[in-house]
Amino acid sequence: MPLFVIKVMRKLICTAGILGCIIYTTGCKKAYIQFGEQFIDAGITNIVMVDTITPVLSTIFRDSVPTSQSGIVMAGSYNDPVFGKMTVSSFFVLASPSAMPDMHISAIYDSLVFQMRSDSSYYGDTSVAQRFNIHELSSLIEFGEDKTYLYNRSNFPVYTTPLGSSVVSVRPSLKDSVKIRLSDTKGQELFELIRSKSMEIQTSADFEQYFKGIRVSPGDNNMNAAIYGFSDSITVRLYYHESNPYVEEKYIDFVLTSRNKQFNRIQYDRSGTALDIAIPETRETASALTAGSAYIQPLTGVLLKMRFPTLRSLLARSDYIKIMKAELTISPSKGSYSSNYMLPPQLVASTTDVNNQLGGYLSVMGNTGSQSIQYGDLITDWLYGEDTRYTYDVTAYMQSEILNNTDHTNGLIFAPPSPEYNTKLNRLVVDDNNTGTGGVKLKMYYISVQQ
Repeated sequence: MPLFVIKVMRKLICTAGILGCIIYTTGCKKAYIQFGEQFIDAGITNIVMVDTITPVLSTIFRDSVPTSQSGIVMAGSYNDPVFGKMTVSSFFVLASPSAMPDMHISAIYDSLVFQMRSDSSYYGDTSVAQRFNIHELSSLIEFGEDKTYLYNRSNFPVYTTPLGSSVVSVRPSLKDSVKIRLSDTKGQELFELIRSKSMEIQTSADFEQYFKGIRVSPGDNNMNAAIYGFSDSITVRLYYHESNPYVEEKYIDFVLTSRNKQFNRIQYDRSGTALDIAIPETRETASALTAGSAYIQPLTGVLLKMRFPTLRSLLARSDYIKIMKAELTISPSKGSYSSNYMLPPQLVASTTDVNNQLGGYLSVMGNTGSQSIQYGDLITDWLYGEDTRYTYDVTAYMQSEILNNTDHTNGLIFAPPSPEYNTKLNRLVVDDNNTGTGGVKLKMYYISVQQ
């Protein structure tokens, strides 16, 4: 048999054996696979583990984030030492009463009360009481030209004098209700419209022209409190009573409507933080310019990008044949998260290029043979804070990227999936591998054939 045929058969036999070895090694995670480089067997075909391909981190800044149609009303203020001072307000429209009552001649107005209930989410210190102000809008909530969403920077004017204001304590774990007494002048006005069945209150469209909407916002600039999430099942309740002949207490509800017009406005001031920088035209900033870290907080327009510019250095190795497995772990900076600064419970990775637009999600083949989106499988080490991490199988991505001979601007952008992307202020700080704690680790296993 010719010599070259023998060599080809030998390589085929060795490769088949190696595939079995990979399955055994990956499943059992034997201790003899160490960091750095180590051969698994002494033959001409081996599996080599490499952890010297260093990911490069940067922070992407977005101008606008859609916050309408989220089903979450957010309000409050907080001073985050990393992400800066934040103030969050919510805007929405009320519907006319679903049924117009026939009031008895004895009916008398009592009060007007704004009500909303916590959805248990928060960001900041919930032990501090906070003032909430309720303002009536002075203009209609309208979409911009060719727009179907409202954004974290959207804004509409209000009348200067609030309809109501109150200092409240919110216990998110108990899903507390917030109740704020509103102006009796406005309450009496609404009462008379209902009593007379005025045209202004016949339909929700008519009512919106008369009462254009509400803004809920924090008061007193109390940056030591918290930002809360509330259900969008908000009610303005008008209380009255009738004496016919006995006193009977009654009420009429105005509820949140047109959910596509409900949105959350996010204002932030990053002065004095690592994110207080002159943002370049590309809106991407290397970690070296942001205190050696990259950041995630989508509601304030901050996302993490990761590139692998030295990946193709594997091709320069004389023994390299093919990447067989690649695992990526992301660990937050130690001390950067707590019960006040919760980590995103899930992070998806989207492919991207130099334009930093989100592409397809990073997925993995499941047991059923179908592709499943990866969410990072977050493990949180609350005891020591040393083993908190997100983990991803990036085998397919690395196998594809090592064949890419462009300028290495491709990468992955990490962010929470919707709806958390648009409704939560959970955040992540990741140190690059040159500074601090935590960081990113990439382990790759490739087939090696010795000459």
